[in-house]
Amino acid sequence: MVTEALSQLSTVFRRRFLFNALLPTLVFSSLLASLSVSCFGSLHSLGLWWTNLDLLSKAVSVLVYLAGIWFLAGAVASQWRNIVRLFEGYPIMRILGDRTPGIVWHSQQAWRLWQGDDDSGDVLDGDEDPKYESASGPRQDLAYSRYRLVEHDGDEQDVLPTRLGNILLAAERYSLLHYGMDAIYFWPRLFPLLPTQFQEDYEKFMQQHELPLVVAFQAMLTAFTGGIMLLITAGSPTLFLLWFAGGGLIAYSFYCLSLSNAMELGEQQRTAFDLYRHLLLEQWPTPSDVRDEKAAFRTIEEFIVTNVSPGWDRPQRLHQRRHRGSRPN
Repeated sequence: MVTEALSQLSTVFRRRFLFNALLPTLVFSSLLASLSVSCFGSLHSLGLWWTNLDLLSKAVSVLVYLAGIWFLAGAVASQWRNIVRLFEGYPIMRILGDRTPGIVWHSQQAWRLWQGDDDSGDVLDGDEDPKYESASGPRQDLAYSRYRLVEHDGDEQDVLPTRLGNILLAAERYSLLHYGMDAIYFWPRLFPLLPTQFQEDYEKFMQQHELPLVVAFQAMLTAFTGGIMLLITAGSPTLFLLWFAGGGLIAYSFYCLSLSNAMELGEQQRTAFDLYRHLLLEQWPTPSDVRDEKAAFRTIEEFIVTNVSPGWDRPQRLHQRRHRGSRPN
C-alpha cells in the first residue's frame, strides 16, 4: 500500500512539475533568450553559428540548453508557495504594512458585501447575477467566497491587498470561525487522513490553481527583464512598449484566470473540514468536553503549539461511541 501511494504521489508530482514549472519556463526562457540574442547580437549570426556546428556539438548544445531549462524549472517548482504568496500580497504588506494599496478598498468591500451599503455602483462587478442590480443590500453569497466572515469585532479589517489573497484567506479562516480550527496547524494533519479520491481531486485543483499564477509570474519577470535589456541596448521604443505591455497583459490575464480556480480550491478545503474534521479527534485522546468542538480543537492546538499539558479525561471512549463509523480500522 505504501509503494502504491508513493507511486501515485510521484505521478502527480511529475504532472504538476511538467505543466506548472517545466513548460512555462521553457516558453518564457526561450522568448527571453531570443530577445537577448537580438539585443546583444543577431539571430542571423546565431543561425550561421548553429549551421557550422557538427552533429555532436549540436547535440551537446541542445542538452546544455535543456539542462538549463530543467534547472530553472526546478527553481520555479521549489518556489510555488512563494509565488502564490506574492500574488496574495504578503511581501508588499511586510514592507508597507497598513499603508499597502488595496487594504482600505478591500476592507470597505468586505463590509459592504456582508452588511450592505446605501451607495450603489461600488460593490457589484462583472460576475454578479443580474437579478442583484442594487448594491444597497448585503451580498453574503459573494462575501462567503471572497472575504472572511465578519463578526462585528473588527475582523472586517483583516484583509489582504489583492482579490486572490482575500479569496484564499476566506477559505483559510472558514475552519477557524466555524470549528475553532486554525488551518495553519490542522490542515497538514487532516490532509493525510482524507480519502484517497479526495486527495487526488484536491491535487488536481491545486495544479489548476498554481498554473496561471506561474504563467503570470514568469510573464511579469520576462517583461521586466526584457524591458531592461532593451533599455540598456537602446532598442526600439516600439518593441519596448510591445514587449513590456504584452508581458503585463499576459500576467494580468492569467492572474484573473486564477481567481475562479482559487475559489474552487478554497471550497475543497472547506468541504474537507466540514466532512472529515472528526478524523483528527481520533488521533489524540479526546479532550474533556468533546461535544464542544471549538474547545476540543483549542485544547489540541495548545498541545501542538505550546506543548501545554492537555489534561485529557477518559481517552476516546465517549467520542468513539458517538462516531463508531468514523474510527480508523
